[in-house]
Amino acid sequence: MKIKKIGIIALIFTLLSFFTPRIALAAGITAVSDTMSRMQISQSSSHTIKFTTAAAIQTAGDTIAITFPTDFNFTGKTIGTVSFTHGATTGAENTEILAVAPSGTEWGAVFSGTQNRTLTLTAPTDGVGTAAVAISDKLIITYSSANSTNGTTNTTYVGTITVAGSATESGSFAVVLLTNDQFTVSASVDPTITFSISATSTDFGVISTAVDTSSPNITLETSTNATTGYNITIQDQGDGANPGLYNSTASYLLGSGDASYNNTADLASVAGYGIQATSATATIDARYDQTSNTIGGYERTAQALASYNGVADAQQVTITSKAKVLGSAPAGSYADTVTVIATANF
Repeated sequence: MKIKKIGIIALIFTLLSFFTPRIALAAGITAVSDTMSRMQISQSSSHTIKFTTAAAIQTAGDTIAITFPTDFNFTGKTIGTVSFTHGATTGAENTEILAVAPSGTEWGAVFSGTQNRTLTLTAPTDGVGTAAVAISDKLIITYSSANSTNGTTNTTYVGTITVAGSATESGSFAVVLLTNDQFTVSASVDPTITFSISATSTDFGVISTAVDTSSPNITLETSTNATTGYNITIQDQGDGANPGLYNSTASYLLGSGDASYNNTADLASVAGYGIQATSATATIDARYDQTSNTIGGYERTAQALASYNGVADAQQVTITSKAKVLGSAPAGSYADTVTVIATANF
């Protein structure tokens, strides 16, 4: 009978044990990630480590340990290049102060192990610091790239995060390193230049002993993507030997040269023909950068008219032609041909 009683007691104990609720262990940390600034082997890289805790970390002496795998090198890493934030929504709500050892308001932060691969954060002596790490808080621990060197092998590496103290939980993160984590992009842009002349002729009408201006003015417009801009030159036909307005019937040339017709003596004694040039953007050569009744003369060889240093978009140079004759100038028709050349400086 004693043997039977013992058997019954054992059966009851077994059934009670089966139906007695078990105490649940803390769940592991979740949403673990490590975002790196570089994934190339042996390169310096920052690390932004994120995870969500299933337990509150708010007791003095609680620790968070992050251990990187073999090959990563954090020798010389300092806590000044590490940050620690946490919060319920983004993980950036509360920023903790890190120090070599924990105090009433600061978390301790210490690198240890081979090549400083382990970082241990220790809760403040009040367990709270800036704010308590609550259950389901998102945590962000950031390493700058200073003294943070990737491993040397093209492979997948696994690191660990361990919370210890009043609560125990852990998790892992994986990162992959590549022989080369970059690709190059190349392109080219064809050189361009456009150049236009507003009109193909301008007319003085009847030239007098006063100073006359032809109409219309001639506007040159230049666009180019040349980084050092463009130059414009100007060249005169004249009579084939000398510049000027030529009367072929009378074989008479109203010569072109630098001249001023700004006083009575000049008007009475000087005849000639030339131009002025203006621009809001381009630099006009000093010879043609004239006003009032002063002109710059043409030459039979190409002369610098205007220039610009840089990419140009529809830049304009305006040419005004002026002329006067003396009373002895032969009657008849006068003509000239002027050639303008724009050169882009690529």
